[in-house]
Amino acid sequence: MKKLIIAALIAFPVSQALAVDCENAEKQLDMNQCANTEYKVADKELNQTYQKALKATSGEQKSLLQSSQRKWIEFRDADCKFQTFISKGGSINSMNLSNCLLDKTKQRTDEFKKMLDCPEGDISCPL
Repeated sequence: MKKLIIAALIAFPVSQALAVDCENAEKQLDMNQCANTEYKVADKELNQTYQKALKATSGEQKSLLQSSQRKWIEFRDADCKFQTFISKGGSINSMNLSNCLLDKTKQRTDEFKKMLDCPEGDISCPL
């Protein structure tokens, strides 16, 4: 029991040190971590919205949606590699890449939200 308490006391300061204040991040490593965290949050929202869009489709339309999403991911990743090529190998590249992925992910999420919010009878809307 004493070993468990000692281990917890030792680990607690380490876990506190790992928490980054993203509002006041000054070190590149911290900025990289914050950008990546923000991207992951946006990616989770995209996945949830995509699942809703999948539920709104069936048959061939569902297959087309799945195919387009896979191709969109390929495009997003390739385009962000292109967009951030100039910083490749630099300490800022991770942040640049995360920010690019974040922007494209938010755009795609908005596209799905608009599809899901179309008025009934709007034939320009795929869902």
